[in-house]
Amino acid sequence: MPSLAPRRAFAVVVVLLGIAAACGRPPVTLPSPDALSRQATIRRDTFGIPHILADTEEAAAFAFGYAQAEDHAEEIARHLVSARGEEAKYFGESGLQNDLAMAQFDNLAESRRGLERVSPLYRGILAAYAAGVNRYVSRHTDTLPAWIPEFTAADVLANSRSGAAESLAGPGLIRQLRNKYEGAPVRGDKPDETWIDAPGSNALALAGSRTTTGKPILLGNPHLSWSSLYWEAHVRVPGRIDFYGSTLAGIPILRAGFNERLGFVTTNNAPDLDDVFALEMDAAHPGHYVFDGRSRPLEPYTVSVTVRNADGSNRIETRTFWRTSVGPIVYRTPQRAFAVKSTRLDAYRYFEGFYELSKTRTLDQWLAALRLNYVPTSNFTYADADGNILYQWNARLPVRREGVDYSLDVAAHSARDLWSTLHAVADFPRRLNPPGGYVQNANNPPQFVSMRDPLDMSAYPSYFERGPLGLRPQLAIDMLESRPSFSVADVIALKYDTRLLLAERVKAAVVEAVRSTPDAPGEARAGADVLDAWDGRASADSRGTALFLRFWDRYTGLVKTPFAVPWDAANPARTPSGIADRAAAVAELASAVRAMRGAGGSERVAWGELNRFRAGPIDLPGDGASGTYGAYRVVRFDAVPGETARIAGNTAGGRPLSGFGDAWVLLVDFSAPATAWSVLAYGQSSRLDSPHSRDQLPIYAAHQLRRAWFSEADIKAHLEREYHP
Repeated sequence: MPSLAPRRAFAVVVVLLGIAAACGRPPVTLPSPDALSRQATIRRDTFGIPHILADTEEAAAFAFGYAQAEDHAEEIARHLVSARGEEAKYFGESGLQNDLAMAQFDNLAESRRGLERVSPLYRGILAAYAAGVNRYVSRHTDTLPAWIPEFTAADVLANSRSGAAESLAGPGLIRQLRNKYEGAPVRGDKPDETWIDAPGSNALALAGSRTTTGKPILLGNPHLSWSSLYWEAHVRVPGRIDFYGSTLAGIPILRAGFNERLGFVTTNNAPDLDDVFALEMDAAHPGHYVFDGRSRPLEPYTVSVTVRNADGSNRIETRTFWRTSVGPIVYRTPQRAFAVKSTRLDAYRYFEGFYELSKTRTLDQWLAALRLNYVPTSNFTYADADGNILYQWNARLPVRREGVDYSLDVAAHSARDLWSTLHAVADFPRRLNPPGGYVQNANNPPQFVSMRDPLDMSAYPSYFERGPLGLRPQLAIDMLESRPSFSVADVIALKYDTRLLLAERVKAAVVEAVRSTPDAPGEARAGADVLDAWDGRASADSRGTALFLRFWDRYTGLVKTPFAVPWDAANPARTPSGIADRAAAVAELASAVRAMRGAGGSERVAWGELNRFRAGPIDLPGDGASGTYGAYRVVRFDAVPGETARIAGNTAGGRPLSGFGDAWVLLVDFSAPATAWSVLAYGQSSRLDSPHSRDQLPIYAAHQLRRAWFSEADIKAHLEREYHP
């Protein structure tokens, strides 16, 4: 931890954006924190959710920052100092690579310049949010770490750009280029990974034709590490915004949610937003590259990063990078320099885009806000009180040349080889009010929005997202096709369903392989008996889940093409299936049984005995599994030092939350009036002394949701406390 040196005083003065020197313009000012405080009221309900009522949008942002810091001050500070490129300054060696990435892509300085590119209103919101965080920290210096600095609007904006800088500077891209250009061996017999589920989310919208109320129902359920800290809030500025939803700690606006007229949620999509351009080095002029027929110098720049040593002293680490007119250099060989060009790096209005969406009240307004093309990624799933449902694939996607392979690097000899424009949102796949009555996305490519109303991707450029349909979205489609209509209770049951589609596709084949093998080991036969009796679910009381998942992990580690029938685009929702290597399946099932017994356990152990939901004194049986196994109830439990079971939740003060997957769930029924339910598994606060760090976990573990209070009458009827920030 950083030293507890005295914190410098936080001045209670006129709030400035703090960018005048960087931008060469007079600073934008806001009222003082005291004035902003008088213009906003925070009303916490009985689950600790802040319902912010403010006179202005800036005052609401001030209260938003203050309330978020009440619940997650230290976590917000960690995000913002990392985005600054000062993680190593406070936390030592572990932050060095992050800080070098921020320096390589000049994250803080570029974000200061980016403040000129957002709207004046959003600049004010960024500054007011930072001021709200600072206000809370300055009032609680006795309980918060002394290292927390004061933050500015530029810090908050830098947090929205830092993920792009970190990934572009990371080892993955460089490793691919080295494999290609330095002759690193490429693994042959590449395994079939089409069935492997990437981290993501679930979303669906049902039209009134598919609900018992005759009105749309919207469901959203993002999957991230629990330590990412989803956070709920309700922001109301009369005549400007009235929106309830969620965001992540450190983000100044809500990214998904609803008002009384409409709602939207997001899932991750996979647009190609980055390109690497290979520039030919000039052999006659060292340190130069040839572009547009001219020899041009690589521009070196040296960065310095402060690193806290283990003994409390500091050292300075320096690195030299290069940039070009095309973009920063991420890799060099004697013959080529590789420059990166990314739409993510200049998406300064990323979160402003969500803010504009949250202020809309009709489908036309919502689509107009989306057409601004501020948000660089995401599948959007939408529903409203007028009866509309919508799926929209979205990106800040370059207009590229057809016939060119952009999968890694592209030779660039002149400006003609670079892209210079972006696709309009109207160019992207969309399904509005499909006759089949539903849209869904579980991180699947857009063509599989519905099996009743699939999208024809032949109408779109080849570089738009395509790919196989994974097991998790296949299960979503199967459940949506299983009944003609759904009530709210039915949708909740669907969300929490613990089926494992993988088991339904291969379990019988595994059991049959063992029982038809005369010399199958006794352990394999015992394992087959367990699997045969197993319900094929990841429920807390399921006996066989642990054995099956251990078997499958071992089997697929050995067999590169594991299924007898691989995924088939002609039968996308019923494949893959079966076992390709029966002998390996028998051997690995026996091995899995031996491993479970050798660890002092039994192959018949209940899933909830090995996996627990934990928060302070609360200790509950866990359920759910990775989406790779075809689970819609996605939960990963982590190994924690000193614990025999794997944990999702809190285990000790000062340790990040364990677990991944389902955490925040939102359901909106657009009957009159619109009514919403939600749950945040790990609670509203990371302060372990708060009851709101654990009060929702029993609801979540019991497969329930709680009401998301929206109306004034409901807020007042469930009010815990009310105060000015």
